[in-house]
Amino acid sequence: MHVLLTESSFGDADFLVQPLRDAGCLVSRCHSRAGLCRALAVGGRCPLDEPFAQPDLVVDVRGQGGELTAREYGVVCAVRDNVPVALVSPDPAVRAEVPPGLENRVTVIDVDGLLATCRAAARHLGIPVTTG
Repeated sequence: MHVLLTESSFGDADFLVQPLRDAGCLVSRCHSRAGLCRALAVGGRCPLDEPFAQPDLVVDVRGQGGELTAREYGVVCAVRDNVPVALVSPDPAVRAEVPPGLENRVTVIDVDGLLATCRAAARHLGIPVTTG
């Protein structure tokens, strides 16, 4: 399963990259290490525009906060491309808040649920999964 990560604040999704890979996912990011949208970078391309490797799921790491931040615009791109979106909080004690306009368009899930879903998808596809 190919997961595209975005985040409300720079670095919020960093903790999730390796666990997603261990769960058998291919992980891409919406932004370069410098924080620039990959579609806007010179010679860059959005992972959502890849014809043969489009993400299966966009994961937005966000906590509490009403409006989408500029770093989360990948959520809008995903909704427009009919790619499922999951919202995950960086704090396990806090549920991610759904921004206005995205009700009934995104799923709020905790990290454990997300990783379990990724492991199940990887097993279904015959991809090796790291346990632990």
